[in-house]
Amino acid sequence: MCGWMFTRKHLVAIFFMLSLTVATIFVYSLFAVEMEGDMLATSKVMRGIGEVERLKLVVLVDNSADPSGRCLSAWGLSIYVEADGRRILFDTGPSPRILRHNAEALGINISEIDAVVISHAHGDHIGGLDLILRLNPNVTVYVPEHSGLDRHLSKPGFVKISGTTVIFPGVAVIGELYGPPYEQALAINVRGRGLVVLVGCSHPGVDNIVRKAIADLGLPVYAVVGGFHLWGASEARVQAIADSLAGELGVRRISPLHCSGAAITEALKMRYPERYLGLRLGSTFVLTALGEEVR
Repeated sequence: MCGWMFTRKHLVAIFFMLSLTVATIFVYSLFAVEMEGDMLATSKVMRGIGEVERLKLVVLVDNSADPSGRCLSAWGLSIYVEADGRRILFDTGPSPRILRHNAEALGINISEIDAVVISHAHGDHIGGLDLILRLNPNVTVYVPEHSGLDRHLSKPGFVKISGTTVIFPGVAVIGELYGPPYEQALAINVRGRGLVVLVGCSHPGVDNIVRKAIADLGLPVYAVVGGFHLWGASEARVQAIADSLAGELGVRRISPLHCSGAAITEALKMRYPERYLGLRLGSTFVLTALGEEVR
């Protein structure tokens, strides 16, 4: 009798454990399916960036000279972007004075900007930020999650970005890569062309940023514009970057600015003249499905 009771208790315990295991597996399966669905949905959102019909870029701050003499050159970078009516400022240059002067000289009203994208927190890229905030206190500012801009993050409108994020139809911030420092880029998808990627200083490598844009958005890169961080780089490094952008990554138009150095410009002119895009301070670049214009 005792032996039979002992066996029955064990059978009950075994049955209970089996029931609990089956229930756990069932719940986990539901959770896993839900998580997989969320991941797929996220992937679709990232790849569903949308597109713009017309893109206009104006080099607002750069250390190159303005041939017209209208703008003041300074070590830094700021690019004004118009994408189907959305006005975005990519970086803000080294100082409020330079940013204000050049914006006025080029007929750009920076108080009407819809958003600011900061590539990284070096002074030659964020120096004009306080001016923007004074003129347009409600503007949205997208900064890398690990930018170190803690004094600003408590202010309304500041948004930390870690992964690639669509901010307007056809416009995405390419989430931060580590350089150091952490850096992000801006990508605009022009109908019939592909992505135009704006880079600040390319501390993580301009090729790595372009590669991430392609991987995250599932689209080809038509153009890359901005600082390539090749000032003083070896000839081998410069040639490798030129070959990577024009060859492996298939970038059609390449415009080195700011910290890129003269060597990459010469390498592109010599090896890939049809890919070189000679923008400088004060230049305007317009791109549509029908063609492009530089002035």
